[in-house]
Amino acid sequence: MPADNIRKFYLSIVLPSIVAIILFIISIFVVIIPSVEKNIMERKKEMISELTNTAWSLLDEYHNEYKLGKFSKEEAQQKASLRIEQIRYGDELKDYFWIIDMHPTMIMHPYTSELIDSDLTEYEDPNGKKLFVEATKIVSSEGHGFIDYMWQWKDDSTRIVPKLSYVKEFQPWGWIVGTGIYLEDVKEEIWMIKKRLFGISFFISLTISVILLFVMRQSLKIEKQRRTAESELLLSRQKYKTLVDASTEGTLMILNKKIIFSNAKLHELVGYTGDEIASLSPEDIFILNWDSIISSINNDQKSATTETKVKVNGGVEKDVIISVSQISYANDDGYIVVTKELSQQEQVIKEKEQLTHELQTSLLLMNKPIKPLINECLKCPSDTSIRSAASLMTRKRRKILFIEQNQSLIGVVNDSDLKKRVLAQDLNPDKSVLEIMTSPIISISKNALLYEATLLVNNKKVSHLAVKNEQGEIVGVVSHNAITSMQQNSVSYLIREIEAAEDVKQLLKIHNRVPALINALIESGDKTQNITRIITSVSDAITIRLLELAQEELGEPPCRFAFMVMGSEGRKEQTLLTDQDNAIVFENVGKEKLEEVTAYFKKMGEIICRNLNEVGYKYCEGDIMAQNPKWTQPVAVWKKYFTEWINNSDPQSILDACIFFDFRGVLGDMELISDLKDHVNKSLENKSVFFYHLAQSVVKYKPPVSLFGKIIDKEHTGQQVNLDVKKVLLPIVSFIRLYALYHDIPETNSLSRIKSLHELGVISRDIYEELALSYNYLMQLRFRFQAKNILQNQAPNNNIEIENLTHIEVSTIKKIFGEIGNLQTKLNFDFKGSM
Repeated sequence: MPADNIRKFYLSIVLPSIVAIILFIISIFVVIIPSVEKNIMERKKEMISELTNTAWSLLDEYHNEYKLGKFSKEEAQQKASLRIEQIRYGDELKDYFWIIDMHPTMIMHPYTSELIDSDLTEYEDPNGKKLFVEATKIVSSEGHGFIDYMWQWKDDSTRIVPKLSYVKEFQPWGWIVGTGIYLEDVKEEIWMIKKRLFGISFFISLTISVILLFVMRQSLKIEKQRRTAESELLLSRQKYKTLVDASTEGTLMILNKKIIFSNAKLHELVGYTGDEIASLSPEDIFILNWDSIISSINNDQKSATTETKVKVNGGVEKDVIISVSQISYANDDGYIVVTKELSQQEQVIKEKEQLTHELQTSLLLMNKPIKPLINECLKCPSDTSIRSAASLMTRKRRKILFIEQNQSLIGVVNDSDLKKRVLAQDLNPDKSVLEIMTSPIISISKNALLYEATLLVNNKKVSHLAVKNEQGEIVGVVSHNAITSMQQNSVSYLIREIEAAEDVKQLLKIHNRVPALINALIESGDKTQNITRIITSVSDAITIRLLELAQEELGEPPCRFAFMVMGSEGRKEQTLLTDQDNAIVFENVGKEKLEEVTAYFKKMGEIICRNLNEVGYKYCEGDIMAQNPKWTQPVAVWKKYFTEWINNSDPQSILDACIFFDFRGVLGDMELISDLKDHVNKSLENKSVFFYHLAQSVVKYKPPVSLFGKIIDKEHTGQQVNLDVKKVLLPIVSFIRLYALYHDIPETNSLSRIKSLHELGVISRDIYEELALSYNYLMQLRFRFQAKNILQNQAPNNNIEIENLTHIEVSTIKKIFGEIGNLQTKLNFDFKGSM
């Protein structure tokens, strides 16, 4: 083995192993043994205090009998003293109790009877300590306590050893009862433990040394084999390079995310030289995530094919198909990437597939009724002048006007009529609208479907359709633009239905359709951000409609206000299992008006929260809702709340308030929200303690993984292992929130926050991509299982059953746990000095 390799081996393996052994031995003597000694002494102290309390209870028992008249005081004292004198404990039954009075005078001592009735005021141990006087001082001030001194060994008066006693006053008789332990016993017990620890540490050190010698021997053997293999591989690589260079398709060889070879065809495709390509990563050439590609490779076939784009030198992108195959290279897993540019014919096929998907979606939507698109008719009498009609249409911002005569609608005038029949022909605008109206009116039933309306407007070539009820009366109008808009966007259709809803029951029916839509999006592989955006749009629309209905019931608000949401709804990250986290902020008003204003918004909060619960957004278990008077307050009170949370030094209080830092406005005066956000940002400046405690909430997270790397269910004892995805997401979301607050980023959405953090250079590209991938993957799992539960008529939850996941999915979750560990390391580094 070359000298450099030997040096590297010793520095990377041998030296760390020796250091580990030394640190292990040091920890035994510096940490473990002192801790054991302390624990043993505390246990002994606790023992003698409990024993003394037992003897004290005997005194109390005889004192009570004296008070009952069974004995005289002298008889009670004599019997109590005699009984305690006979008590023995310990391994040899030679440990005992003694009694003195407050003078002090010896009342009872089983082994030194010569001291009984003696004045102990001047009595000293061999070190000159007046131990009995010390005992009276302790009980006089504390009632009980410990004293240490020198005393004879049990019943052997020739042997003097250190002793620790516990004394306690029996106040009715002015007595002090005590007992003690010999410290020689404690030292002997500690010495036995030390001997065992010496033996264990010696055995462990010896074992590690043997393993280290074995590793060194094997490493020398492997190094020899490696050098032989290298020379053979060099020859085979030259042969392989010659073969690949002749290929008609672009080819890469990748090892450990580094490109070690590329052929001439690929150089031609991307516009880079071989040396330039060698300095790039796969993500620099292809628009993809390399880790995702590798994880998707089937272990049996060891290959995967996907469509992507290649980044050509100069900023152009080309559509390509890549085939990734796994190979064994230098005792490691390598990958061959074969790249084929999409031909014109393949591009046409791809666009055709996309168009087919869009048409299928459109056809599904076209079977919806037109009812949510219907608007009220704008009418004018038949004797109205063209000028007045145009003025009315402008004022009402309408593009069509119905002409009424004898309480019947006889024709229509639209923008096109005004241009073609008035302006183009220079017609006198004071003439009647009858001269330019279109008649008869083209109409459709209010129960018609979107596809019927589409056919009719196209056949009749009209911009609007009148809508008739069952009695044939015109009750509204629907525009061609509205129909086209619905064809283009199914979410818009839902929103229009929500905006047209008149009560909670209608909103509930609309909300119940969301899981099926989300399930379709999940199955189609739609992005997490798109799914959460749809759920948030529906949630916001329902909340806004309920607020409008509440205002219709309560009347106009007495002052400016804003309805705000927090938590996952505030971050626009709601799932199919979500509860309410909302509040109301209103402008500061005078004391004379405060009671009236507070009562109005309290009632509004109660109505909104009750109706949201009926629609399907459950009550918050922590009562963080607008119906709670605490969370319906003026701006000044909200500013006070945030100031207290930020300046609070209690870690739990800070963590409980985290949900409020993701707030955003849904309806009302957004200036109030902006004012509150500005206050929060200013208050957070230089608040290192606050950010330290936020960091600790992430650092203290422990992944539910066993010692052997298996995912476990800490809260379930059955055979089925469930994983709470929300708890896994919590440290990721908390990490993102912390840095967003620290760097004054206004967004509340987690993905938007990390994008801003990356653009500011706060987090690296690797961390940005890993965070986005981890977040999206966990949210996809969460959506998938929740949609499945709802479609099976089961209550949705945040748990996923591990046994229902593939090995790749489980492996991905474990990798996410590893990424959380990296986030914890970064937090420890960035905020370790905050305290």
